[in-house]
Amino acid sequence: MKEELVEQFFSSALNKKVTARKITRLATFPDYLLIQLKKFTIKEDWTPAKLDVAVEMPWEVDLGCLRGRGRQPDETLLPEATPETPAPVYNEELLSQLLSMGFPVEACKKSLYFTNNSGIEAASNWLMEHMTDWDFANKFEPPGSQPSGATANIPVDETSVEQITSMGFTSGQAVRALRSTEGDVGRALDWIFSHADQLDAEDLPVAPVQDRTLGCRDGPEKYKLVAFISHMGTSTMVGHYVCHILHEGRWVIFNDNKVALSENPPKDLGYLYLYERL
Repeated sequence: MKEELVEQFFSSALNKKVTARKITRLATFPDYLLIQLKKFTIKEDWTPAKLDVAVEMPWEVDLGCLRGRGRQPDETLLPEATPETPAPVYNEELLSQLLSMGFPVEACKKSLYFTNNSGIEAASNWLMEHMTDWDFANKFEPPGSQPSGATANIPVDETSVEQITSMGFTSGQAVRALRSTEGDVGRALDWIFSHADQLDAEDLPVAPVQDRTLGCRDGPEKYKLVAFISHMGTSTMVGHYVCHILHEGRWVIFNDNKVALSENPPKDLGYLYLYERL
């Protein structure tokens, strides 16, 4: 699990593509660890060949260096990437006609935006239907053009909050409505009624954070060797596999139906190793 370089990684902090470093770590460690050594290769003529080499495998292994520890004190999470919202396009001819009828320019832009520049009749009907909206003539900002939380730090008057909560609304709803309407209580109430579904959804309890272990067992990162399989033969096409197992503190060799104690188990010649958590 060595460090990797990731080319063309988009950094939401720098808002551009950069070369990033990637490190993979483990969230949990299993009760048993299975390690396979690829002691074979493919020759130039595309035939498999056995690599008859010895690998010094440890009796015990500590994998604590591979444990994922989450965000460190000197690390900062990347900000959420927000897709860019393209600037709205207004039909200039339709906009001119609507302005000639005496409607405010921002309201005309809204009507064209929400009717997709489909025509003067659709736009004028939209204007007539929304003339009583509290933000009818306010500066138009298309949905999604405001960054998330843009109004989060706008201060609100506590008296205004109390006026709205006295009508049965929650404090959170009152604060959000006031921040969205520049602190005007009347407009804030209109805002609440026009965003009722959205506010109800936001007041629902926050779902608990998912367990990153996904229900997997976990424990210490130290293991001991309890079994390994080795191959006897000159190639991958022929030969015989035998197994050595640690049983009651002694190594035992299993060779088909022959079972015997192994005084010097050849652990350096194995293909497959089984480690058990200490």
